[in-house]
Amino acid sequence: MNNIDLTVATAPELKPIPSGSKLSRSIIALLIFLIGLFIGRYLLPAGELKQYDSLQFQTVEQGKRQLIFPTFWEAWDTLHDNFIGDLDEKDLFYGAVAGMVRSAGDPYTVFSPPADTKQFEETIEGSFSGVGIEIGMDNRAVTVIAPIDGSPAQKAGILQGDIIVAVDEEGITQDMTIDDVVQRIRGKKGESVKLTVFHKDGTKPEDIDITRGTIEIVSVKLEMIEGVAHITINSFNGDTAKKFNDIAHQVQNSEAKGIILDLRNNPGGFLQSSVDIASRFLDKDLLVVSERGNNNKEYKASGSTVLKDIPVVILVNGGSASASEILAGALNDQLGSLIIGDKTFGKGSVQEFIKLSDESSLRVTVAKWYTPNGRSIDEEGIEPTIEISQDRETKQDEQLIKALEEIQNLIQSN
Repeated sequence: MNNIDLTVATAPELKPIPSGSKLSRSIIALLIFLIGLFIGRYLLPAGELKQYDSLQFQTVEQGKRQLIFPTFWEAWDTLHDNFIGDLDEKDLFYGAVAGMVRSAGDPYTVFSPPADTKQFEETIEGSFSGVGIEIGMDNRAVTVIAPIDGSPAQKAGILQGDIIVAVDEEGITQDMTIDDVVQRIRGKKGESVKLTVFHKDGTKPEDIDITRGTIEIVSVKLEMIEGVAHITINSFNGDTAKKFNDIAHQVQNSEAKGIILDLRNNPGGFLQSSVDIASRFLDKDLLVVSERGNNNKEYKASGSTVLKDIPVVILVNGGSASASEILAGALNDQLGSLIIGDKTFGKGSVQEFIKLSDESSLRVTVAKWYTPNGRSIDEEGIEPTIEISQDRETKQDEQLIKALEEIQNLIQSN
């Protein structure tokens, strides 16, 4: 967390800053920027900037501060005096902010200009234009956490675990953030993009052309298999908890004997969605997940345990990340639920989404997640109780077959 065609790079807990109308915010932002330019540059002539240290706070008003940037303005002027091409000052300004945030050294702590912020907000609402993949960092490599079911990327042959090394033949460099790669991949519906990837077992890169499309995320699906409710959660979006609650009541009324909770290739999303879904299984006030960071928090089940008395097993793989890992870890720790499949991705950091005054935004890593028994999710992932991998050479779903076998054993033993 805080991804993509980002369905939620990083499972942010949204806490927008209250603000006024768009017009007033835009005027205020412009005034702040111009005042900053005036105080930081023009009240201090270029020749006098050198008397300051390269970075120094200068008090200009009680309770406020203005950062003097001698080196910044020297570079600004030198660039304008010498660069042969055209310069867009807004791009320079946002680029400077993005560079500052990138210097934190965390791929999930990112700054987004207004247009990118709007795209991100559209994504977490469940519909957007792109190729339909969630990406993350794994050992400093840009890795496909999961292709969205039915997406252009999945249909073109992108697989969970693929490493992206180039977009439209431009290589991915180590100084790029997740959002940098996302912006390269995204584009208008109907246009194509070429991803160069290494498959998990591949020995050479493969070029895959994908035509972008509108990605509609069906976050929850129910299928009954031999009296067992196979519930697939594809993402944890704003509507996922409500949709799951509706399905939970359907399962309760169907008199299903067992549940397979399928979290494979689910890259995560809203923290609260995973807590709400865990609450359908766990008694009130049982711990779901804890955050450890600047402000430690515990998230507990709210009750309404409509699925409490139905045996459940959980399916995961390397594409299960963030909120998926929270839910799997909580049911495993609190109920002893079997986890079947592959080790999960290990995205257990918390990004807070903060809207800025000009409609740009920050996603800042503020904490890390731990299961009820204190297991770290970040970079560790959730280990399956029964490890079984899919055979890509067959059409059988070996993991689902094993899950059906285990849930039938639980049903018979109850």
